[in-house]
Amino acid sequence: MNRAVLTFLIVLVVLVCLTLNSMPQVPNPVAVHFNATNAPDGWTSQNAYRIAVLAALVGAPVLLVWLMGWMPRLTSGKGQVPDHHYWFDPARRRETYAFLLQHASWLGSMTAAVIYVFHILILRANALDPPQLSSDRLITVILIYLCGLAWWTTAFLRHFKRFKS
Repeated sequence: MNRAVLTFLIVLVVLVCLTLNSMPQVPNPVAVHFNATNAPDGWTSQNAYRIAVLAALVGAPVLLVWLMGWMPRLTSGKGQVPDHHYWFDPARRRETYAFLLQHASWLGSMTAAVIYVFHILILRANALDPPQLSSDRLITVILIYLCGLAWWTTAFLRHFKRFKS
């Protein structure tokens, strides 16, 4: 197992444990949607929130890792990797699989982290009376994640730069 996959699994387990540990702080009902003035305008039950957060925290990153790291094995990269005939040639296939799984694991780790931070922002918003979302923190988290996605995409495209024969 490579380092990125191990890191992804550790990040996922740690964040699930931290999320489960924070669940007693979730009020009932919990404000989950906020308007332009950061006031709550959407609520859900405590149990529905718990299920949704854990499903998103595990489901979204695992789905991304599968889509980016394993699905190209089924399609030989067609529609997912530039010059897939070159990169999935038997001579390069093993290296390509390893890169895709490694790179997908970093994306999964980043995504799990941002979902956990969203959970923390919702907990903090609900700790106030009345609940109020910190939009500056939310925007900061989104911008950091977008920068991470830009790095991730650049590294992906740089690795699979167009092959010139």
